Amino acid sequence: MLDPLRQGLLSRMGIQEWQVRRPALLGADPVHTPMPGTAEAAASSQPSPYLADPLPATQRSHAKHALPAGRLWIVADRLPALPLLADVCLLLGFSPQEVSLVPSLVPGMVTPLLWLEEVDPAWPQALICPLQPSAAQKRALWQQLRQRLT
Repeated sequence: MLDPLRQGLLSRMGIQEWQVRRPALLGADPVHTPMPGTAEAAASSQPSPYLADPLPATQRSHAKHALPAGRLWIVADRLPALPLLADVCLLLGFSPQEVSLVPSLVPGMVTPLLWLEEVDPAWPQALICPLQPSAAQKRALWQQLRQRLT
């Protein structure tokens, strides 16, 4: 558990608690990451553990059995902007911590609500919106959400 001061700083920077705890949740040893802009960060040539493969090697071989636990699955390599994600989650009635990134989907898979960047006929019920939408694309996303909620 993080102390309140650190938790407040991380939340203002847009880093959610699940991102800090993610390696520990996946069973990996916690990795010390130096703060950007420090001499320790400059000396470290290793990439951040948060930019690594979304599924660790032990889960990659069992990917058919290891499904994300989130209520909204985003099929992308990163999350959308935090304010957009927070607004979508608020409208759907859950927190941004209940969102999972999924690298790819197998057709016929049983999924919760999906967010795709492009239309895919295999997933007709998915929300379709790029991760960095224009104003018109945001309006289209809100229309999709309104139809889902009525």
